[in-house]
Amino acid sequence: MFIWDALQDLTLIILMICAAVSIGVGLATEGWPKGMYDGVGIILSIFLVVTVTAVSDYKQSLQFRDLDREKKKIAMQVTRDSYRQKVSIYDLVVGDIVHLSIGDQVPTDGLYISGYSLSIDESSLTGETDPVYASHEKPFLLAGTKVQDGSAKMLVTAVGMRTEWGRLMEILRQGGDDDTPLQMKLNGVSTIIGKICLAFATLTFIVLLIRFLVVKSIRVGLLNWFLRMPC
Repeated sequence: MFIWDALQDLTLIILMICAAVSIGVGLATEGWPKGMYDGVGIILSIFLVVTVTAVSDYKQSLQFRDLDREKKKIAMQVTRDSYRQKVSIYDLVVGDIVHLSIGDQVPTDGLYISGYSLSIDESSLTGETDPVYASHEKPFLLAGTKVQDGSAKMLVTAVGMRTEWGRLMEILRQGGDDDTPLQMKLNGVSTIIGKICLAFATLTFIVLLIRFLVVKSIRVGLLNWFLRMPC
């Protein structure tokens, strides 16, 4: 699947066409095996690019899989049915009471019940680096934020895609056609490399075509010259 996805690149498709034409022209002008050299060189370059791209995508998919597996292992101290227990963040439900401490990521939206000097880092949501202090006057806690200091109990009010974090992810997914600055830079580099490869392939094709036409015209000229010679 990764190899097939890599082969869908337009530049590689053009290079494959150039390779086929190069082999055809090369065999017609120089015969076997010399006529194969340029075309095979292009094919090997395509193979190298496809292999590197496919391996990179495969490793990235493994990393995402491992990350997802690690996330599922994260458990929070929760009071449920008057019993304190460890519960996976994916199994939290509305009405659970989550015990938060320093370093914890707030797993759901909720309301502050009680605690001590609870400060929250909301930079992942708002971009603000200043901590927000939760209290009975400011009881709202949002999923995706992080406990910077203190400890507290929180009543779960929304989970999953119903949280503010989930809604933000949905908005980003729906409008996710815009590339990040890093993606734009990587795409720019890939485009430049593709254009260079395409330029070399086109130049090779033109040179081979000119050589084919010149050799053919010379052969035709020599043949006509020999035919005109008196016996």
